[in-house]
Amino acid sequence: MMKSMPSFLAILISLLAILVKIDSTTAIVKPFDGTHRPRWLTDSHRNRIELFKKWLGNKPIGSASNEGSLSPYDLLHPVHQFKGCIDPSEPFQCPQSERCIALQFICDGHSGDCPGNVDENEETCIAAKRPAKENIEKFLQAEYELHDLKLFTFLFGNKISKSIEENSPFWFDTLASAFSVAKTIRNFAEKTHMSPEELTHFQNVIQMIHDGRLEEIPIFAQEAVNQGLASLVEKLYESGFMDQ
Repeated sequence: MMKSMPSFLAILISLLAILVKIDSTTAIVKPFDGTHRPRWLTDSHRNRIELFKKWLGNKPIGSASNEGSLSPYDLLHPVHQFKGCIDPSEPFQCPQSERCIALQFICDGHSGDCPGNVDENEETCIAAKRPAKENIEKFLQAEYELHDLKLFTFLFGNKISKSIEENSPFWFDTLASAFSVAKTIRNFAEKTHMSPEELTHFQNVIQMIHDGRLEEIPIFAQEAVNQGLASLVEKLYESGFMDQ
């Protein structure tokens, strides 16, 4: 027992020496003064964008229940209209490309902004003035869940309403695309295969909504008007949809 005491004391002294050394080392460490930042904060702006894109790609997407809780108006007017573009100064993503450009470069008469000059394409120019196609599609789906086929019968007539009942995904995609890129209401009718009678009916409904003649609109359609349909119609008017 007595022989082991010197060994025990030696170990104890060694431990105390280590603790004193650690304490003296931490005492001289400078407090964070903001000059030492993570690399992604100090890199160039372009590198920060690229690093943030990688982070965004690994970020969990919001659940379907969160999207389902949004109102139809929120679906039509999301905070971020364009996919894949995170720099506010370049919010427009070139179709079929990862390149993003500033809005003033769309339809500015200069080539080379987007691959294949698709930003000068007539349909792209039209789409840039309207809600994004995917947002219109989500809006139509939300309205369908709220009002069923009766709203679409009111808007488009029995034939398109019947087609929606038979194949809603295809027709929501078709209608959203036509709303997004059709230059005029006649082009819309061509893309959706409307008869002359259906076109006249649809044109009267759009004018009714635009003029605010709510007394001529069914209650369920009035709800849709307040949920974002009036906003969509206004965007259509502003972009020349009703021009002859």
